[in-house]
Amino acid sequence: MPPDSTQTLANLITIIGGVIAIVTALYAGIKRIIPRFQAWLVRRRQRTRLGAEVYTREDILRATAYYIRPNCQDLDPAGGEKHRQLAAVQEDLFKAVDRLLASPSEFKYIILLADSGMGKTSFVLNYYAYHWRHWRKRRRFELAVVPLGTPKADELINDSTRSSAASNPADTVLFLDAFDEDTHAIRNHLERIGKLLDLTEDFRQVLITCRTQFFRRDEEIFRETGKIRVTITSAGQPKEYFFFKLYLSPFSDEQVQAYLKKRFSKWQRKQRRAAQEIVEKIPDLIARPMLLSHIRELVQSGKKFQYAFQIYEEMVDGWLERERGFVKDKNALRRFSESLAVDLYINRETRRAERVDHHQLEPLARQFGITNLEDWQLRGRSLLNRDAEGNYKFAHRSIMEFLFIKRFVENSKAVQKTQWTDQMKRFFLEMIHHQRETSHQVSFDFIRAALSKIDDVQSRPLFTLRSKEKKLDNAEAQKMTRTHGFFDSIKNQQGKGIFHLYELHKFKGDKIVHDHTTGLMWQQSGSSEHMNYSNAENYIRDLNNKRFAGYDDWCLPTLEEAMSLMEPKQQDRLYLDPEFDRKQTMIWTADKYSASAAWVVLFSDGHCNSFHVGYRYSFDVRAVRAGQSG
Repeated sequence: MPPDSTQTLANLITIIGGVIAIVTALYAGIKRIIPRFQAWLVRRRQRTRLGAEVYTREDILRATAYYIRPNCQDLDPAGGEKHRQLAAVQEDLFKAVDRLLASPSEFKYIILLADSGMGKTSFVLNYYAYHWRHWRKRRRFELAVVPLGTPKADELINDSTRSSAASNPADTVLFLDAFDEDTHAIRNHLERIGKLLDLTEDFRQVLITCRTQFFRRDEEIFRETGKIRVTITSAGQPKEYFFFKLYLSPFSDEQVQAYLKKRFSKWQRKQRRAAQEIVEKIPDLIARPMLLSHIRELVQSGKKFQYAFQIYEEMVDGWLERERGFVKDKNALRRFSESLAVDLYINRETRRAERVDHHQLEPLARQFGITNLEDWQLRGRSLLNRDAEGNYKFAHRSIMEFLFIKRFVENSKAVQKTQWTDQMKRFFLEMIHHQRETSHQVSFDFIRAALSKIDDVQSRPLFTLRSKEKKLDNAEAQKMTRTHGFFDSIKNQQGKGIFHLYELHKFKGDKIVHDHTTGLMWQQSGSSEHMNYSNAENYIRDLNNKRFAGYDDWCLPTLEEAMSLMEPKQQDRLYLDPEFDRKQTMIWTADKYSASAAWVVLFSDGHCNSFHVGYRYSFDVRAVRAGQSG
């Protein structure tokens, strides 16, 4: 080949390489620019729309970047770990809302329910952009948004009737976002929803977003699928409102894959493969859009995750690491964030929101004992976002809830006793499960934990005990007490017992104690007289025949179950919580020592022992059942 041809070919290759590099750079630049352009477009639209000033550019960018449209369904997907296996009818959420908003007379009120981090606010902002993109084609109604977490929510709703964008409320659909963050609703949700409905009665339609657990189960009408009935009593006049109910669906495998393709370009195949491996390990966690949005940070960490709290911990650690160049003491920044999370939550009613004025940040830091962070670091280098009014809040409410629980676990006395959210309880339960699985003990202080109605959020008990009867010798019984940390004045004097969350119930005069820690339900009292083992079995049969407390599956407890009640200190002469009757001082168990001997738990002496089944002094019976099955 002539020299000039070789040179020409080399030049051509150089030009082609340059073009490819330019195209690649343009493609990457466009991928970064598009979400920001969408955020700008939404923000521009919002400047003349109701509620626009409370959403910042960062809020919109975070909600619209890499957004994947979710599905919705008619069944609650939060009923268990295998939520993807529910036989729920699913539909594209945007299409479903389009359909409902097309029939204002039939669907005046709509409520969209979802768990934390499922993308309720992201939907509101993205549907807002979607609506105005297609507005000229449809032109059926105006759309306005009000976040209920701001103190001026009522003012925004009232001003809407004078707004140029919503001069006719009858032609305006109003989205009320985050009902569970409304401080008035937290205090009395029925009273608050009545007030909101009075304020919005002239609007064409109203859609409210809310966390699923915020409404009590007994307010749902199961015989009328797809509806929630809310009864409000005002001035002695009860009113009933029917909300059409939608649940946000967890991401499907296809939606997760669509997000990964959107998040990692073709030139980031290695990162996409690493993200794919994480997705396969924790599919149920990553089906939550907020956690999926942090897949890049999870990929970079190289760690293994089993629980949601571990992912949040990784997010916080990653943020602290990035701030090392701006803040000398990153631990001070963590302490400030955790302390502020507690302060924002416990003072939410006083401030009427879970946010704080920027002038208060530095005084609060000094109040927390943090003196080595300057005002600009508190504002610009923390986990906080500023709204358009200059108030600061956490980037997502669940981050505040996670930091609240972290602070409680590290120092429960630093956290004022208050009602916890369902997400706080989940984080706490996950930490307990993780600690039991890794170190076979729980070091947390439960005394101040606000775990009321814990069964509404836990998918399994904190302590799972053997329920099938078994033959045990002394060595096996001693090993069992030490494995579980049960107190036994002979076999395990160092045992501290387990934490209990007892709740007393009555059913037609029958008293039962539900232990939410183990998931077991106990007789509050038991047999009225001593009896041998054979009569104890007859006592259980009689109990089931007459359906004591409405159940017919009572049985003698295993030694594990009975020993779980043992307290490390005497209370009113017994090593037993005062929630139980004091008559039954020694009870039979279903476990045998031999063919002629069974194990007995002696609350009077604080230990367990084996006795002959026909022992003439005999013992008492306290029946148990698996409380979760009722």
